[in-house]
Amino acid sequence: MDKIFTVTSLNNYTKGLLEEDYNLADVAVEGEISNFVNHYKSGHYYMALKDENALIKTVMFSSYNRKLSFLPENGMKVIVRGKVSLYERDGTYQLYATDMFQSGIGLKHLAFEKLKEKLFKEGLFDEKHKKHLPAYPFTVGVATSATGAALQDIISVTQRRFPCAKLIVAPCGVQGDASKESIIKAIKLLDNNEETEVIIIARGGGSKEDMWVFNDEDIARCAFACRKPTVSAVGHEIDWTILDYVCDRRAATPTAAAEIVFPDIRDINFRIMKYEETLAVNVKGKAERYTEKLEYIKNSKGFNNIKILCSQSEDRLNYYRKSLYSSMEVKIKENVQRLQYFADIIDSNNPLYNLKKGYSLIFRDEKPVKADETINRNDKITVRTHSQILNCTVDSTAAVKKKGII
Repeated sequence: MDKIFTVTSLNNYTKGLLEEDYNLADVAVEGEISNFVNHYKSGHYYMALKDENALIKTVMFSSYNRKLSFLPENGMKVIVRGKVSLYERDGTYQLYATDMFQSGIGLKHLAFEKLKEKLFKEGLFDEKHKKHLPAYPFTVGVATSATGAALQDIISVTQRRFPCAKLIVAPCGVQGDASKESIIKAIKLLDNNEETEVIIIARGGGSKEDMWVFNDEDIARCAFACRKPTVSAVGHEIDWTILDYVCDRRAATPTAAAEIVFPDIRDINFRIMKYEETLAVNVKGKAERYTEKLEYIKNSKGFNNIKILCSQSEDRLNYYRKSLYSSMEVKIKENVQRLQYFADIIDSNNPLYNLKKGYSLIFRDEKPVKADETINRNDKITVRTHSQILNCTVDSTAAVKKKGII
């Protein structure tokens, strides 16, 4: 025997061996909580994890346990993630917990963290891979349920913010493992469509379990491989999925996704008005500067001397002046025509524009009657034409055969 340890040095040596072991630096242990103590001063959790044959002392410091969404209690079966070390004072080895999940969902969360770490190391979350969204997307693809509220929210925002845009919907399942293949198929279908400028992948919230399919690795890699920019909208503000990290933009809700993708036509109208004002001011200012310069030259002594010697130059100056004004008038007309072209586009997207053509709008209870709503006999309705508002009572109705959906 070459060396005699003190108790302290032996415990320190043993602790070092445990902490140097790679396999014990990050472990997940499943067991049942017993002897649970929530220390009233420090806020630390002290407990033992046990199974039918053994137990291990466990501590979870307050800096970690305050992130938990549940309060541990005796008899609860959990999965604890942390490291194994030795508490020198008592000479006992124990588990130092950094995270804890209730059994059942715990395995899923561990799988989520491992996949997240894997894809992060591969660079799938890097900002350098994020594609920019187009400023004015006229064709947007939507991968979501054809009957869900998410699609209706996106349609509503599109009609309000950018009614000239077109939506291409690729229906797919949005809940459960069985939806995986249909989600991948929908994303690829939209990405391969040459018209598509942006892809929104959406579902209308729900529990974490409902959204778990969007933590699938194959779906994440499919979205990362897209040539078109992608926007995820599959949860709420506090719920992040693997897809959220991979997509080029993340929105908390489908409504927020549509507001990110589409510009507001009111802002566009305002900018066009400002461009028109700026153009008018610039043209007027340039004309005034040229006129002042011309007058300065005409009144200068040198010009008058030359005018006496070369009276013919006055005709030439008049010619240049007329040419200048003519060019300016042509330029002004071109810009006015261009502004009128954009104004006509905006005007054509105004719902009231069609009233000039003889169409009308129908309201019931001061709300517009949509295409899929039914009007019944004796309903009181209001009909808005281009020049009148008619208050009517329905005498009779007849169904119109639908020829197709545009």
